Amino acid sequence: MSRAPFRGLLPAHTDRRTRLVIVSTYPPRRCGLATFSRDLRDALVRVAPDLAVSVCALDADLGLDYPAEVGTVVRGGEPAAYRAAARALAARGTDAVLIEHEFGIFGGPCGEHVLAMTDELSRLHVPYIVTPHTVLSDPPPEQAATLGELCRRAAAVAVLTPSAVRYAVASGVAAPEQLVVTPHGAPTALRTEATSARTGAPLTAALAEAEGRRILSTFGLLGPGKAIENAVRALSTVVGDHPDLRYVVAGATHPEEQRRNGEAYRDSLRELVSGLGLDEHVVFVDDFLSTTDLAVLLGRTDVYLTPYRSREQISSGTLTFAVAAGRPVVSTDYHYACDVLAGGAGELVPVDDPVAFGSALAGLLGDPARLRRARLAAETTGMGLLWPAVARQVAGVVRGVVGASGSFTGGLRRRTTERVAHSPA
Repeated sequence: MSRAPFRGLLPAHTDRRTRLVIVSTYPPRRCGLATFSRDLRDALVRVAPDLAVSVCALDADLGLDYPAEVGTVVRGGEPAAYRAAARALAARGTDAVLIEHEFGIFGGPCGEHVLAMTDELSRLHVPYIVTPHTVLSDPPPEQAATLGELCRRAAAVAVLTPSAVRYAVASGVAAPEQLVVTPHGAPTALRTEATSARTGAPLTAALAEAEGRRILSTFGLLGPGKAIENAVRALSTVVGDHPDLRYVVAGATHPEEQRRNGEAYRDSLRELVSGLGLDEHVVFVDDFLSTTDLAVLLGRTDVYLTPYRSREQISSGTLTFAVAAGRPVVSTDYHYACDVLAGGAGELVPVDDPVAFGSALAGLLGDPARLRRARLAAETTGMGLLWPAVARQVAGVVRGVVGASGSFTGGLRRRTTERVAHSPA
């Protein structure tokens, strides 16, 4: 039996709250964007009672069982499914749509099928906001064309960092007057003292083995773009002076990596660890970590590592979480890390340079005062990255867009968007 291209679950709203729909992947789908959207939705519910927030989930024919807040499910990748979803949202009286955009989650070349949804939303006079999670400094023409068309009629474009503003303007993806910065958020639970009694068994075992040792950590869905091999090589230059170190690499293999290559990348890392004689210093936790798991892991972490390979990376949930938890960081100098660590929360090194990475790590570990300063800077920066603070900013953008939408025709006038960008958090 064929599936319907979209599913409507929630009845039309009858209250007077502003009706916002987030379009994104969503749990139980396992990906960073799904986690981001769930956390944002939960935070908006808590801090913005004037908003009624539901979700339009992008399912990719996975047939997942979604929670009650998911009112529409787009199944399949054809443009008709996106147009039908847009009509369903408009019929339900939606006041604004927030599209969490990442290349690869929408159907068509460069995800162009999302434009079928936004064409229909514009035709039906439903304003939409775009949050692009990838903004490249020099995007391929096809990607720039798709993202530019998506943003052209957006009421606002909410990027995650100041660097993304510069790249969006320079590449012509969005106009300066459309842009506003709303940071990547992190759970407040990362600031609380979590107990390991509620962690998953793999993490509990790894931390028990590391009892009494200083911990380095990296977490997230595993794949070659993480460049964990460079952190392992860097560690080999440090353990001679710091033999108590234990590097915890936590996270399941990314589903797409798993589908294409199985566990080949993780296996290559294990071989590298053994070849460098680091078996007593590196442990892999092959598990999808809960927020409690992450709070415990980061609470035990002395220095967090992001050795990522692409300088173009404009967002990182894992780095956001680490800084929000007040952890000092050693990172490669990808764009997001440069923004987040600008206040002194860690050390930046060139990509693909294990020697420089090891030197920066040794510098922090060997200088307690320097490490303490980085920790204090992370705690200060991290306060602004907690979800309640971020959700208040997002809510302000939504209120501004809805307040200006009486004459919405697929893009707000300059003076309107300027007011949105400066609305109080």
